[in-house]
Amino acid sequence: MLYLKLGIRNIIKNIRRSILTISTIIIGMVFLILANGFINYTLWGFREGIIRGGIGHFQIYKKGFLAQGDEKPFEYLITDYNKIIKEINKIPGIKAVTPRLGFRGLLANSDNSAIILGNAGDPVGEESMFGAFSSVVDGQNITEEDTNGLLIGKSVAKKLKLKAGDPCTVIVSMNDGSINALDFNISGVKRLVIQELDKVYALANIKTVQELLNVSNSSDSLVLLLTRTEDVERTENKVSQICDKFGLEYRRWDQIFPMYYDAKKFYSSALDFAMFIIFSITIFAIANTMMMVLFERIREIGTIRSLGTTRIKVLKIIMSESLILGFIGSAIGIISGFTLSYLVNSLGGIHVSIPGQPSGYQAHIRPDITVVSIYFLLFIIISAIAVIYPLIKAARMSIADALRWI
Repeated sequence: MLYLKLGIRNIIKNIRRSILTISTIIIGMVFLILANGFINYTLWGFREGIIRGGIGHFQIYKKGFLAQGDEKPFEYLITDYNKIIKEINKIPGIKAVTPRLGFRGLLANSDNSAIILGNAGDPVGEESMFGAFSSVVDGQNITEEDTNGLLIGKSVAKKLKLKAGDPCTVIVSMNDGSINALDFNISGVKRLVIQELDKVYALANIKTVQELLNVSNSSDSLVLLLTRTEDVERTENKVSQICDKFGLEYRRWDQIFPMYYDAKKFYSSALDFAMFIIFSITIFAIANTMMMVLFERIREIGTIRSLGTTRIKVLKIIMSESLILGFIGSAIGIISGFTLSYLVNSLGGIHVSIPGQPSGYQAHIRPDITVVSIYFLLFIIISAIAVIYPLIKAARMSIADALRWI
């Protein structure tokens, strides 16, 4: 307690340099909080955009589909999938399960055609899969009653100059190699988060496509969406048990889209580099302040040592000042960082443009409390490290030299 009081008194005595050091710590802490919050939100949006952009949290296939499904898609279909869906819906935390049947072919109108990698699904289930991470910009989603409705990506619509209500034809290759075609009407045009998917996306009613491909009551996958992405690990064991029971296999969203981890690694590296720069500046700022304070107080140090104060006690006094500076600066920095984050979020966030897309998104600041707590401890530790050289300087100085200091 004595050293705490002495540290506070010395900080107040050298208030200008103390404020400068504290300000450096505050600025560093605020920057790290904002950077961490921005990256967290960006990665969260990227992750949820992938999951709710049609991939889901899990995709279930007939065993062997992942190895041979691309070459022989009709040989690895899940038949009578309704009983499997009933089993899956018993798992806590499941928001939606929808069967999906992929089809490849040409989408044509009277003037042009485009290759599509379509999905046939349950209209209600598919709408749950996408949620707010994609939006219908023209028309509406397909409905159960609209059996010949077709929802297409915005890029597909732009290429073929299609809009809601326009007629079109889907041409596909069937299991026996023959060609089949069916007329559709464009129910709506959807803008998807994943740009490459937007260029080939088409969605139709699964019952209609089953008839088109002559594969009744079959799907090539079941797509699962959880209420919370954080429950993926807890749910995976139960999904695995169901797959073993029915002779199926599955993939998690991150196995389907591994590029997410490349983006996460990039952002983490950028933040680590920023941390290194900020902590380096903080070390030099604190060390500079303590060194200047030391030079101004050499005669004072010599005097108290001549009165019996040991080197260890002098070191404790200086160390206490540095730790208090780190604590005050870090605490104010956390308060300032979270306050600024709240203000930015209240004003609607920060607009971020996405290359290749006409509209960007509003990024919010969502700092990770655990990471911020680590920053708090690191700044205090760095404050202690920064004072090591001044401490060594003070410890080595003799009483006589200190008293002669001008």
